[in-house]
Amino acid sequence: MPTIAMTTSRASQRGVTLLTSLIVLVVLTALGIAVMNTAALEERMSGGWQDRKRAYQAAEMALRDAEAYLVANVTGLTNFKPGCNAGLCYNGAAGYAANTPNGMANPVWTSPGLFDDAARTIDYGEITGAAAIEGVDAQPRYIIEGYRKQTPGQGDSYYYRITVRATGARSGTVVMLQEVFRL
Repeated sequence: MPTIAMTTSRASQRGVTLLTSLIVLVVLTALGIAVMNTAALEERMSGGWQDRKRAYQAAEMALRDAEAYLVANVTGLTNFKPGCNAGLCYNGAAGYAANTPNGMANPVWTSPGLFDDAARTIDYGEITGAAAIEGVDAQPRYIIEGYRKQTPGQGDSYYYRITVRATGARSGTVVMLQEVFRL
């Protein structure tokens, strides 16, 4: 049986090895870039979540600030004005709540540009003297909408809808919180 000798030159073998090495190198580079992009995206998502959390905590602190202000300084609807005066607002005739299922009149807080107007809102700590919140773009601002509700045989009850707008470390991270408070 004749033997067939296979002869291959070293030059052709080196070319195949080089080509295989380049392909492996390209695949590893693409994999490395994909891993770096994923890590960068996760870091941005984590930073956004942290900033939103910071804004939420600032808004919670502003709600407590508004409650302290109400307890110490507010009686009924004294100083509450229809167009919001220094953060004190109401809708309706003499502050009476509209006849709605939740007993609240049209919300003032939806007015365009309201939270950009310092004369119509209250800055966090402005009245209560609370220390400034660290790490936020701007201190939270809030309004208090006062409502009077008449209950037959019981007289007037006063409710206060507190609306807070807070930012995180970046101005684009905005959180709004609301609560209804009764004295």
